[in-house]
Amino acid sequence: MYKSLDTKGITVMRINAIIIGVITLFIAALVAAYIYPNLKEDYIKIIITVVLGIIMILVFLQIIIFPNIRYKRYKYLIGKDRIEVQKGLFIITTSIIQIKRIQKIELTNGPIDRYFGLSNVNIYTAAGTVDIKFLNTTEALDISEKVNNLLKRKLTKKKKPVKKK
Repeated sequence: MYKSLDTKGITVMRINAIIIGVITLFIAALVAAYIYPNLKEDYIKIIITVVLGIIMILVFLQIIIFPNIRYKRYKYLIGKDRIEVQKGLFIITTSIIQIKRIQKIELTNGPIDRYFGLSNVNIYTAAGTVDIKFLNTTEALDISEKVNNLLKRKLTKKKKPVKKK
């Protein structure tokens, strides 16, 4: 059965969106403030105003609406032979990793994650990386341990005793 992320993940997504949004709006405002006074054509001033309005709407959506949608769509499943991670905003992506293909498991958390007691599990294979984000740190440790144990079992099943002659 698929599991959902920690609800604190919504808050962390919003804080990240606020930080990126403020930086984006600041840069856009600086560019507009530099360009706007030197323009003589009114239609270009209207275009710049419309672009700034669109940027503000997108920042608003990133902060208020999108985190809830991402939270509802972000799910993961740890099976005996595979890990599935489902995520997306408009396009939902499901990543499936076979346990035997895992090369490395990594736990990460940034300062905002640590403040809220969250961590990310990064699972590496030869084909790439799959992340399970916004997990309670205890749950992230449990997942990494469980996956590590499943991997050990898979590896020990593969090794057959060598018969001596």
